[in-house]
Amino acid sequence: MRASLLLLPAFVIASCGGGSRNDGSVAHDSLPTAGPTAVASATPVDWPGYYEDTLPCADCPGIVTQLWVRSDSTFILRQRDLDRGEAALGLIGRWHVVVPDAPGAQPLLTIGQAGDKPDFHLRTEAGLRLVDEMGATFASPHPYTLEKLSDELEGEIPRMRLAGTFTYLADAMRFAPCGAGRSWPCAGGEDLGAEEGELIGSMNGADLERRYRRSVKDGGAPWTIEVECSLDLGPAMEGDGSDEYILIHQVLKEGVACP
Repeated sequence: MRASLLLLPAFVIASCGGGSRNDGSVAHDSLPTAGPTAVASATPVDWPGYYEDTLPCADCPGIVTQLWVRSDSTFILRQRDLDRGEAALGLIGRWHVVVPDAPGAQPLLTIGQAGDKPDFHLRTEAGLRLVDEMGATFASPHPYTLEKLSDELEGEIPRMRLAGTFTYLADAMRFAPCGAGRSWPCAGGEDLGAEEGELIGSMNGADLERRYRRSVKDGGAPWTIEVECSLDLGPAMEGDGSDEYILIHQVLKEGVACP
């Protein structure tokens, strides 16, 4: 992540978020442990919510950072440089709570992708403050805090760039973002009745199917791609109600590899 700082893994895992629906390996599942587990705070921290702010950047005016921390233990991170016209970078994974191995240590939320050092966040009255792996703040005039703007949100998440694996089998499209550990039902960006302004430069399901069939030999084969996508609710795949969909607006690159 652009906002990440070099952090050393001198902590132990204390707990995870709420019950996960993940069906595979996820970010930080194999974090190393060091020493005895510290005792967590007696007052549980209410982590889920929507957090946003502009974080400092070494080579740009700032990074607009949006973070959805969800009660199913997944997170969605969306970051956009203020001086660039490119679509925001996205990351989907699983958050964890860790407690540094030190007396009186406070629980920290970790956000990151498998294979990378995670970012650590301390819950404050304002929101989530970026800290080091022991919970200490950085020697900087910048607050490095994402303000909590609301409790957990459901509904649309704006366009962002994601890499992952697309499959199409038995008339069902699915997309598994790199590091997410699960897949989502998928559709073209035009397919779920988005607002007119959101359809500019967007493809529909038929376009997506044709592109897939030109790129793979067998139906159901994985297609690794980078896409510009959004997330929104659509009709449930089974029964009544709704499911969250990944809506693919553009295929930006083929043959990408997950970290």
